[in-house]
Amino acid sequence: MSSKSINHCVLKAREEEIMDTALEIITAQGIAGLTIDKVAAKIPYSKGTIYNHFTCKEDLLTGLCNRSVENLYNLFYHAASFDGCSREKILAIGYAYMLHALLNPTEFMLVISAKTPSIGEKSSEKRREEHLHLEGKLLENILHVISEGLTSGDFKLQSHLSPAQVAFALWSMCFGTIVLLHESLDRCSVRTEMELERELINHANLMLDGLNWKPYTQEHDWAGTLKKYKTELFADEVRQLKRLQNK
Repeated sequence: MSSKSINHCVLKAREEEIMDTALEIITAQGIAGLTIDKVAAKIPYSKGTIYNHFTCKEDLLTGLCNRSVENLYNLFYHAASFDGCSREKILAIGYAYMLHALLNPTEFMLVISAKTPSIGEKSSEKRREEHLHLEGKLLENILHVISEGLTSGDFKLQSHLSPAQVAFALWSMCFGTIVLLHESLDRCSVRTEMELERELINHANLMLDGLNWKPYTQEHDWAGTLKKYKTELFADEVRQLKRLQNK
């Protein structure tokens, strides 16, 4: 390995350590509790070294958000490889989103915060551009499965919709369901009896039926598909989640 490559690895490892430390502080004290001083107090680097990686606290938050989106992209990519029909694959992407949120609750909520002007406008241009690029990659995974469904004849695009609109509708539905039923939020009486995994599958199937995306809910063993997600496609993530829930 060249000295340039070694130096890059060292810098990358240091950046990861800074972000891991910031994440620990946010988990314990919330976003308002995060300061560069607190990060510097927990790691063997000066504030100046931290500023060499992140221009400010907000830039550090956007860096954490981008890392989360990159991890989510990897899950989406894996979901799209599911050995099944296009509707099973698009549902797998929604299930991957849920797993990501449950395994990484702080990072999941950070993505919401990073969208606010108070954070986004103070972040570096590099981080903002990286965020847009990563979101584009996420969308590409969804669009790929939609294209597969259209090509195979599993569904036909309604005249008033574009593939991007379908992708956005599915993405926002999953996001909203996860946010409203996430364990970190207090639930009002309407949501008390709701269970995240069940409702995510229900809502996705309602939307996919509405798009006439076959096979329809009543024509397929979706419980069997869900079992494959848990025991084959996302077996590692499900095991991680069980360990986390048993702590």
